Amino acid sequence: MTTTNIGNAFPLEHLDSDIARNSYNYQSILTGLINWNNTNDDTVSIRLTKNTDPWFEDYIIPSKKSTLLVDSFKCDITGSVYGNMFFTDCVLNCVSSSGSKQFTTTTFDASVYSTPSSIISLSDASEFTIGDLVRFYTGTGTIPTQISDTILYHIVNKTGNNIQVSTTSTGTPITLNNGSGTITVYKFESLLSESETDPSDIVTLRLSVNSLGACDWGVYYAPVIYSFIAGNAYKASNYLIDNSIIYRAIFDTSTSDLITYTNVFRPLVHTWSNGSDYYYGDIVIDSTNNTAYTVKSDIIGSVIIPSQDATIFEFHANSWDLGTDYNIGSYVYYNGLFYISTKTIINSSLSPALDVNSWESTLIFGVNSVGSITKSTVIRWIVPTDTSKFYLRNESDITSEPNTDIHIQSSVKTKEPASIYQRNVGLYPTCNYMMWPDNIQNAWVPSTQYGPTDTTIPITKRQSYSASMILDHTRMDTAKTVNFINYDGPDLDQGLCIYLPVEIDVGDDGIAYPEDGFTYEFFFRIWPNPELNGEITRDHIVNKSQIYVYSVLNRESVINEICENPIAKFSMARTTNFYMFGENVSIPDKPVCYRATVIYSDAEKRWNVLDYYQLPDHIFVGPIGFIDPQSPANLDINNDVIGNINPNASFIGYETAAFPMFQDPFSNTNLTPYRFSSDTDYDTFKNRMI
Repeated sequence: MTTTNIGNAFPLEHLDSDIARNSYNYQSILTGLINWNNTNDDTVSIRLTKNTDPWFEDYIIPSKKSTLLVDSFKCDITGSVYGNMFFTDCVLNCVSSSGSKQFTTTTFDASVYSTPSSIISLSDASEFTIGDLVRFYTGTGTIPTQISDTILYHIVNKTGNNIQVSTTSTGTPITLNNGSGTITVYKFESLLSESETDPSDIVTLRLSVNSLGACDWGVYYAPVIYSFIAGNAYKASNYLIDNSIIYRAIFDTSTSDLITYTNVFRPLVHTWSNGSDYYYGDIVIDSTNNTAYTVKSDIIGSVIIPSQDATIFEFHANSWDLGTDYNIGSYVYYNGLFYISTKTIINSSLSPALDVNSWESTLIFGVNSVGSITKSTVIRWIVPTDTSKFYLRNESDITSEPNTDIHIQSSVKTKEPASIYQRNVGLYPTCNYMMWPDNIQNAWVPSTQYGPTDTTIPITKRQSYSASMILDHTRMDTAKTVNFINYDGPDLDQGLCIYLPVEIDVGDDGIAYPEDGFTYEFFFRIWPNPELNGEITRDHIVNKSQIYVYSVLNRESVINEICENPIAKFSMARTTNFYMFGENVSIPDKPVCYRATVIYSDAEKRWNVLDYYQLPDHIFVGPIGFIDPQSPANLDINNDVIGNINPNASFIGYETAAFPMFQDPFSNTNLTPYRFSSDTDYDTFKNRMI
C-alpha cells in the first residue's frame, strides 16, 4: 500500500500517532529516519512494517534537506555609522520571492446590453462599494463598448447588486452597449492578501548584538525591480521599470498587457496635488519641501500636504540637491528614482544618475514587522514582493560608536501550502445552494411555497428539490474539517443533501483518497424558514425537515444521482409546542441541533458515521425548581399582576430552559431564541413561562 501525500500533507512529526497505534516494527522506523536524515533528495519514502510481515505501508514525505537545510546569508556591521545612514560595507544579498495574491472578484452577463444601459448587474456585489476601483476582464466574453479592459473605473453608484461606473470618482455613469458572455470584475486593493495555494517565502533574520554603538537600528529591504519587457507576464506586487519610470503591478498581468495599461500597472511615484487619490504603497513627492513620502493608508481626495499629515504620509527620502555633502549610506530620490551613496561625497556636483561611481540605484523600504532594534532579536518576515537585499540603518541622529558590533544572518524558507489534512473550521449561515461550491445559486426562493412533503416521492427524486453541498476532502478552501451548517430551507423530508466523495481526481497526481481515519465534524442547526412554505413551520405542532448525508464514490456519482444509500439522516420532527393550562408552558418554533462525526474507512473505501447526538434544546418542567420559603406560593402566570397568588400552586417549583443550552454560532444568545416577525408574535407568548 503506498500513500502519496499531496502537498506535504503528512509531515514526519505526524507519524507518531500511526506508529503507536499500529505497532510498527522499530527497525523499519529507524531505517526510515536514517534515510530521511541523509538523503539529498527533496522527498523520501519511508516504509513502515508491522511485526506481522508482510504487511507494510509507505509514506512519501519531505526530506530533512528540503525542510531544514536552507540557504544562509551573513553580514557583520562593525565600526561607526553616521546618523540616519545605511550601512553599505556589508549588505545581505538575500533573494526571496513573494507568492501569488488573492483578488476580490465577481461577474456580470454582458449579453444583456443589446439595449444600452448604465446598470451593471453583478452576480454578487457584497464585497464592492461606492468609491472602489474596478477592472473589467473579458475572459471568454466580449466586453461591452464604452468600457475598456485596459483602465480602472470608479464605482459611483450601487443599489443591491447593481452598480454604475465612471472614469472618475464623481463622473457621469457610463452607458454600456452590446457585449456578450461573462465578464469578470476585479476589485483593486492596494494591500493584497496572500494566496493559500502559492504563499510567499519566509525570511528569518537573526541579529546578534554585541554592541549597538549607543544607537537604535532599523531593518530595510530592497525589492527586485524588473526591466519591463513587452510579452512577459508579471505577478501582482512586482516592481518594474520602463523609460526610467518605476511601476507596480497591481494585478497579475498577461503577456499582452502594455505598461500603459493603468488597470494592471500603477506608477510608483506621484507628485502631490490637491484633491488627488493615493493608495497604500504609493510614493508621493511634496514639492513644498522636496521630500518623498510613502503612503501608509488609502486616501481619497487628499487635501492636506504630505509634510503636514504624518498619519498617512511617512517620510521616505530627501531629494538630491546640487552642491550638498553626502555621507556614505545616504538615501535620496532624483528624477523619479532612488539612490544610496556608496562613498562619502563632498559638494556633490553630478546627479546620482550620472555619478555611478558614488551612487547605486536602489529602492528601499522598511521591514514593517519590527521596530527599531535595541538588542539581539529574531525576525520572521513574510515577503510582500520579490526581494534582493537587506540593509541595516542607524536610525539615531548621532553617529554610532566605533565599537558597533552587530552580526546579522538571514535564511530563506519556502512556505508550503497548508496540508489538506490540517484541521480547519467553516461557518455556513445558509445551505440554500443548488450545488455548493460549484453552483451557489439559490435552491429555493420565497416566491415559491414548498411542502408539505409528499411522502410518496421516491428518495432519488427528492434530490431534485433539495439543496446540495459537496465536501471535497482535497480542497481545504471549501471543505473544512469542522463545519457549522445552518439549515434555513423549507419544511421538506429531504431538504439538504450533503455529499462526501471518496475519490478526487487531482490531475497528474492521479486519484486522491482521504487519510484513513480522517474525520468531518458537523454542527447541524435545523430551523425551517416559514417564508418558504407558507408559514407552515409556525404551526408550533410538528416540523419535519431533514438533512441527508451521503458517501459517494466521486463527483460523477453526484451529477448522475448515483448516491447509493445515505449514511446519516438528521431530522427536525418533534412536537414543538404544548400547553399546561394554569402554568402555561410552551416551546415556540426553535432550532433542533445535532453534533455529528463522520469518519473515512480506507478498508471499506467509504465514509461512515462514527457518532452523533442531539444537543439539548428543550424545556424541563417539574417540581424541582426554586421555592421561596418566605412566600411558598408561585405566581399564577395567567394573571398579569404580581401578587395575585394561586394557592393551589403553593409548593410547585419549576426548572425551565426555553433557550438552547449551548453556544449557537448563528444567532445571539438570549432568552428568546425564537423568531418574531412582528410585535404581535411576541404578545402571543408574553404570558407563557419561556
